[in-house]
Amino acid sequence: MTIAPESPVNLPATAPAERNMLLAAAIVEAGLSYIELADQLGVDPKTVERWVNEPGRRPYARHAHAVARVLGTTVWDLWPALRPQEKTPPPAVVPIPPVLLAAARDALSRVENLDLGSASPTAMAMHLGSLSAALRTVLDVVDVSGVTG
Repeated sequence: MTIAPESPVNLPATAPAERNMLLAAAIVEAGLSYIELADQLGVDPKTVERWVNEPGRRPYARHAHAVARVLGTTVWDLWPALRPQEKTPPPAVVPIPPVLLAAARDALSRVENLDLGSASPTAMAMHLGSLSAALRTVLDVVDVSGVTG
């Protein structure tokens, strides 16, 4: 007698959220039981059951690839956590000249301390212009270094 993966006799004690639902669905879709899949892989049926029912349980690479082949899918479709992660290089540190930092801090301080209620439009434009120039220069230094874009 063959027991289907989703029959009451074969249901796990764990909650569905803790199961590998991707693997369970692929086994059902292939029309296999744990026993039949285990026979094709040359492993114990309990091993297949553990891959499905125990959170975080993953097979050895050779078994994972064999399972994927038998089920007509990929290892990463069944166990997404096994997908190799692309390593992103750490962001480059761009040295910004101290003089430029001082000018940017000074321009920012002047704009932050500007009393908008009493400042003339000319004073506001001058402070905003100096802040804009400092920011543009900082961005140009960073952009030339290849950090942005």
